[in-house]
Amino acid sequence: MADIKNIAKETAIYGVSSILGKFLNWMLVPLYTYVLASSAEYGIVTNLYAWTALLLVVLTYGMETGFFRFANKQDTEEDAKKVYSTTLISILATSVLFLVGIIFFSGNIASSMGYAGYPEFIVMLAIVVAMDAIGSIPFAYLRYKKKPLLFASLKLLMIFSNIF
Repeated sequence: MADIKNIAKETAIYGVSSILGKFLNWMLVPLYTYVLASSAEYGIVTNLYAWTALLLVVLTYGMETGFFRFANKQDTEEDAKKVYSTTLISILATSVLFLVGIIFFSGNIASSMGYAGYPEFIVMLAIVVAMDAIGSIPFAYLRYKKKPLLFASLKLLMIFSNIF
């Protein structure tokens, strides 16, 4: 019974940070529609959010789940740390390559998306996506180490730093 109680507690803590993040984004919609004078400007924000979600899936390529699965199969903490470092280096390398490529071609990408005058939007998108992808592995490590309060605190800190 204690195990079920512990799982429920950790799930609630992990879930609060995710739910709060989504709720705050939803709460920002009226602000976006007020600040962005035209529906075309808000459309840009919506389009970039959609690309963010897609690119995060591609850039993390299931490594969070893979890390969690293989780290839990290791016999020693040292082996689990090797899994962590390998996973982190892999995500870091692909994220840096992605970021460099996007920065180099940001003008062309912005033009093809219909935002020819705003290549900086594409660069900002790439930075956010790369940082989120890189950050996904340390967060998976916190889950592996069963540190839900630290996980939730850092997630909430990131959410608030993105808003303000």
